Amino acid sequence: MPADNILHTNDTIPDLPCSVLKLVPQRPPMLLVDRLLSRDLAANFSVVEASVPIDGIFVEQGRELLPEYFVELVAQAMAAVNGYDGLVAGKDAGRGFLVGINDFSWHGTAALNESLRIELKKTFEFGPVTVMAGQVFNGAGQVLARGEIKAWEGK
Repeated sequence: MPADNILHTNDTIPDLPCSVLKLVPQRPPMLLVDRLLSRDLAANFSVVEASVPIDGIFVEQGRELLPEYFVELVAQAMAAVNGYDGLVAGKDAGRGFLVGINDFSWHGTAALNESLRIELKKTFEFGPVTVMAGQVFNGAGQVLARGEIKAWEGK
């Protein structure tokens, strides 16, 4: 039986919402996203859910998130969407690399253990390069961070 982190073209497309474990290569403690909630292929729009860690490399002095957390959060949400799209296309999930961020801004921070919603819009795709605009929202619907992520993905 294949490991959870390896996708094969004979795997079925999961119903949404679904765990990201079959969609991304990251594993705890580096795994930051939890579930792909929705994917609208026609609109290139997706929603991913995450829980803020209570400790780890992105938590400073056990009480505050580092700003880099939000960049990695959007990047992992993007990886989940790309992994799902690979399943839909009947392909193996590729391994991606973050190659750029653009216009990233921070508007607040999240409480430890808080549930977050990441909304993504694919704005560009050419060969192995994908660009997505992402926004991170807290439970009250406030934007905490936003920006564009560029990834190269070996397919």
